[in-house]
Amino acid sequence: MTLRNYIIIVALGSIFTVRAQEEPAAPVFRPPFDFPLTLSGNFGELRSNHFHGGVDFKTQGEVGKPIHCIADGYVSRVLVTPGGYGQAIFITHPNGYTSVYGHVLKFASAVAKVVEEYQYRHETFAVDLKFEPHQVSFKAGEIIALSGNEGYSFGPHLHMEIRCTDTGELIDPLQFYTDKIKDTTPPRASMIMLYPQRGAGVTWLWAQEPSCCASRCWPKAVSPQLCCLCPTLQSISPHGARWYASTTAKN
Repeated sequence: MTLRNYIIIVALGSIFTVRAQEEPAAPVFRPPFDFPLTLSGNFGELRSNHFHGGVDFKTQGEVGKPIHCIADGYVSRVLVTPGGYGQAIFITHPNGYTSVYGHVLKFASAVAKVVEEYQYRHETFAVDLKFEPHQVSFKAGEIIALSGNEGYSFGPHLHMEIRCTDTGELIDPLQFYTDKIKDTTPPRASMIMLYPQRGAGVTWLWAQEPSCCASRCWPKAVSPQLCCLCPTLQSISPHGARWYASTTAKN
């Protein structure tokens, strides 16, 4: 090997070493269930008044399926509400992420004991409890709850979110399960929503719906494909707006 080739090899090795140090390996999360994962709701779906912040996993049409902790961590928060998540458990992981499991039927006994003691002591059903770090911990694969249909839910399923622990930013959980879920259907754009960034503003819906062309909408027709723009608020801010697109995968 010539000196020139040796120097080139050493230089390339140094570049790859630095890049590996700058880009840590992606965290590994196991599935929350032991049966194959199938979806009933995607991340970022446009709902009636918000974008869906997690994914909905089907539970074979039943409640009571064991939910497994997707990575080592500790319980950081528990919610019990008549609507919304219904019952939800938050697990903070040492890799910088927090996983959230909503609409659960029942918590693991160690968690349920703390929740029930608080409910009886304060004579309240609704609970928003913050746990001390490592007050209740779980290893990856341990059962943290049973799936349910609690709160604002229209059928048995698990709503799961992954958040950045420091910022609370929502992360698409599917990026960690690309080898577990088959997705061969391309998305089809169906609606765009405009959100003002700051100050007074207006949210517009641009929909491919003939029924949108009612007298309350303006204009009544923009093109044969795009029917109209419908304001949902009254005040208008012409500056500082941001566009978001919602796509839904359909066959």
